[in-house]
Amino acid sequence: MTIHHSLEYYLSIGCLPFLDRYRLKDINSEYGCSIGLDVCFPLYKVLEMDAQSLDGTWNEVNDYVANAFRIITDEYGEELEIDEAEKLRDVDREIIHEIEYQQKTPPPAACYPIYFISVGDDTEERLVYVGITSAKTHRFTGGHSAALKLHAPEYEDLSKHIYFGTVVFLDHEKKYMPLEFIQPFEDAKSLLSNLEAGLIYYLKPELNTTYLNKNHARFDMFVNIENHSSRPNLLNNKQVSIQS
Repeated sequence: MTIHHSLEYYLSIGCLPFLDRYRLKDINSEYGCSIGLDVCFPLYKVLEMDAQSLDGTWNEVNDYVANAFRIITDEYGEELEIDEAEKLRDVDREIIHEIEYQQKTPPPAACYPIYFISVGDDTEERLVYVGITSAKTHRFTGGHSAALKLHAPEYEDLSKHIYFGTVVFLDHEKKYMPLEFIQPFEDAKSLLSNLEAGLIYYLKPELNTTYLNKNHARFDMFVNIENHSSRPNLLNNKQVSIQS
């Protein structure tokens, strides 16, 4: 699906984000955090999904934007300052073409920093594990604790699936703040960890152990989950109010 808060989308409409204006303090916890479950695989096919890394995508996005602004200032002599409240800068279509010519394709629309494992089908499908894809290498290469636990007899005849989600926040004006844009990286990483801890504590997936019985959330988050995948029943329109 098209992700209308990605760097690729902003370029397509002639804009670039001022990334230093995507800060933790700008997030409005009441407006919420949105998780979009866009990708689903049978668990045994999980290695067909490229390894995901917030670290990698965050750096790619920041490098691309920095180079794009360098092209604007060095080659076109344009100033960058605009209203401090604005997060996006309009860019002439000619300059966008030059940016794309020099830098080729923008980084992926978004990384998938969080995943959900389920068992069962249709109305019987249930969540059993929540995790984050923070590693640069594939989490499932060489075995994964949750996948190994699913070999237990009680799961033998149940289908097993994994869903990958994007993460986007809203600011006080309800403008998108993708996790990959949040500055600095340590704050983006903390938000992801907070999201994982809160979801595990409030959703109680049976195969998680860390965060299950004690609330480790440090930021309030109202989370809305939308399932756009090929199996749209799991967690669709699920809302979770994470309290620190």
